[in-house]
Amino acid sequence: MSIMKETKEPVPAGKPGVEEASAGTLELKDVSYVYSEGTAYEIRALDHISLTMPSGQFIGIIGHTGSGKSTLIQHLNALIRPTEGQVLYNGQDIWADDFDRKELRGQVGLVFQYPEHQLFENDVLSDVCFGPMNQGLSREEAEEQAKKALLQVGFKEKNFKKSPFELSGGQKKRVAIAGVLAMNPRVLVLDEPTAGLDPKGRDEILDQIAGLHEERGITIVLVSHSMEDMARYASRLIVMDHGKVAFDDVPKEVFSHYKELEPMGLAAPQITYIMQTLKERGLPVDERVTTLPEARDSILAALRTRGGAL
Repeated sequence: MSIMKETKEPVPAGKPGVEEASAGTLELKDVSYVYSEGTAYEIRALDHISLTMPSGQFIGIIGHTGSGKSTLIQHLNALIRPTEGQVLYNGQDIWADDFDRKELRGQVGLVFQYPEHQLFENDVLSDVCFGPMNQGLSREEAEEQAKKALLQVGFKEKNFKKSPFELSGGQKKRVAIAGVLAMNPRVLVLDEPTAGLDPKGRDEILDQIAGLHEERGITIVLVSHSMEDMARYASRLIVMDHGKVAFDDVPKEVFSHYKELEPMGLAAPQITYIMQTLKERGLPVDERVTTLPEARDSILAALRTRGGAL
């Protein structure tokens, strides 16, 4: 089942970087991708995907292992070429002969599941400077961009000269994200950026990403296995299943189909199941809420209508 409802989130006006982010629309038109095409190992990872990702949205992508979500995001900045169909950036085919794909990769930044593997320089500041200098900035200009990006992801200035390999896992992830941000992308794509972190570290990273979305107005595309994170941060949720888009809507609507998600190896946030149980037991709550604050407000409102008794 597929829900293709438009959920475009307006870009906040007056925020730093919003004007720069006003252009940055990605579109996939009937995109398919086949691994090992024509061999005995042929796998159709994407099957006729059509999606539009307007500028300024915070988009979550979920799916079981092998659903096609990682293959999908690698199409967004031309890491892989579709077997069929087109990928457009601001209306232009990114695989056209005259399209500048190097420029695209500065505009659409991709942070991998283990971004610390992207680190290679002798010190943190030099590592984050690499991208801006590759774009043609001087060392001085690149350092200015790098310092700004590092501070935006919550990395302390006293650690700028440390070797990346001396850092904790959470610090390495911050540096890798800053390395992409320093190139001033209009779209930031993150593939499980909190993998391997404890809950506190995960929340800190995601809060920083949400803050960047608010401050810069850039598009965020986040791949995650955490339904709670998707409910908390994403304004639009795309569910992948066997290379197809199964659902595409606001998280509240997607998670209301929790019984259809379960055969895909997915589940709604735990709060959804609690609210469903309360509803089945006769408490007039909104069973579609997906976050703890929403659940609290709904339960309190329902108790007031019942005189405070369950």
